[in-house]
Amino acid sequence: KNKQGHWEKDARFTSNGLFSELTWSASDQDKLITGARIDHHEVTNYVRANEPTRSATLPAGFMRFEHNLTDLPVMWYAGLGHTERFPDYWELFSPTFGPVGSTSAFEGVKSEKTTQLDIGAQYNGKQLNSWVSAYLGRVNDFILFKYDPNNLRISQADNIDATIMGGEMGAGYAFNDNWKADASLAYAWGENTRNHRPLPQIPPLEARLGLTFETGDWSSTALWRLVSSQHRVAINEGNVVGKDFADSAGFGVLSANVAYKVTKQVKVSAGIDNLLNKAYSEHLNLAGNSGFGYSANTSLNEPGRTLWAKLNVTF
Repeated sequence: KNKQGHWEKDARFTSNGLFSELTWSASDQDKLITGARIDHHEVTNYVRANEPTRSATLPAGFMRFEHNLTDLPVMWYAGLGHTERFPDYWELFSPTFGPVGSTSAFEGVKSEKTTQLDIGAQYNGKQLNSWVSAYLGRVNDFILFKYDPNNLRISQADNIDATIMGGEMGAGYAFNDNWKADASLAYAWGENTRNHRPLPQIPPLEARLGLTFETGDWSSTALWRLVSSQHRVAINEGNVVGKDFADSAGFGVLSANVAYKVTKQVKVSAGIDNLLNKAYSEHLNLAGNSGFGYSANTSLNEPGRTLWAKLNVTF
């Protein structure tokens, strides 16, 4: 809005894309999936008359090979992909400054270019199912926000190169027709390769343990979420919605719920989140976001013990 409270147009975004996908079943056990995409982006700038338009045509593509073992219910895969992302509205218009040597973020911020390798495997047995996946990627021209420590509304958008990697694994086991358990573990890692320091806004190691009981129309679940501390931080750096301002502590949260199917269309459920009334905060909690009036340098605690109820009706 302008000073008189009227809406004014500051930008117009248009995009057109074309994509295709091809799957080749080489045999009963082997499958090759390939895809390609091309997108044309154009943005009109009504704020800066000397920078009226910006456009780009960006490619993307991937290739994934899947193999099913003949003697075990196991499928493994490996994939390689490349994609280019056009900066969004906030990355072009919200920063106070663009990269060094540019007149503004609109003029200077480049598109992100990611090349990534993915591998993984899945096991699907009668009682046990499990999976594991990992990725390793190179991001050229990663869009990084640098914030003024004294004034969060002053920021600079810059392009850096980054290396990212991580993995997930999980399993579920059915003890019998009533009891089931599941567990998962996830980890992410990122580095700013320009100056060999951590990437900001990277979630910490997290584990989830669940136990479910089902009988007839009744079901109940207990979930224990365990999150590690995060010490790989980049102070006063981040993205458009948040920044790193401190290390974060680990925590564990226990929750439980119960549900009853009244009919095929109606289900009633209730639960307690944060059963032990733990005081904790997420590492990625928008605490660095000034757009909503949040404090820029103080973590925001999540809710304490919370009771809830829900009615689901499908028709």
